[in-house]
Amino acid sequence: MLQAVELAPAVSDSLRAVLDTVFQAQAYQWVERPHPLAFLGRWWRALLQWLGELERSQPGLFWALFWLMIAVLVLIFVHAAWVMLRTIRSAAAPAGGAAGAAAEARGAAWYRREAERLALAGRFPEAMQADFVALVLELDARRVVRFHPSKTPNEYTYEAGLAGEARDGFRGLVRSLYGYAFARWPCGAEDYAAWRQAAVAERYAAAH
Repeated sequence: MLQAVELAPAVSDSLRAVLDTVFQAQAYQWVERPHPLAFLGRWWRALLQWLGELERSQPGLFWALFWLMIAVLVLIFVHAAWVMLRTIRSAAAPAGGAAGAAAEARGAAWYRREAERLALAGRFPEAMQADFVALVLELDARRVVRFHPSKTPNEYTYEAGLAGEARDGFRGLVRSLYGYAFARWPCGAEDYAAWRQAAVAERYAAAH
């Protein structure tokens, strides 16, 4: 009986040693793997914390940044709406680039007359769009930009022929076109006349 009592601790120690050896194997090394996108959560929390501190320390700067981000989002949505509209129009147009051929065949003068007709009818945002096509065709003839029916107005602002003040002025023209045509800025005869004065090829052709 005494021998059995003395053997029990030895057996227990041996079993514990075997178990420790088994669970030390690599297969039992359980390590929690971080999610590959966990850094996005950390960045988001850091951004929220930074914005909260900015609002407390510099509320004026915080609200200026807030409205700037709102403006950027509005521009993104407006550009997306323009792209969607052009895509729908392209899908509805005849195949083989017929829309682009029709635009070039009509020419800038036709679009200027169409803009005047729309303006007389009080459809100023549509008149601006026709005027813009005429302007791009005129700039294409002067090799400042390259007309293509699938391009959005914003894409023309990156053309190599535009540089310096001409590019800045053209970008301002495009921004106002987006605002009037898609963001529903109020647009009357005076607004259209002011925009039309800026939609003149001579203002941008000098950059070529």
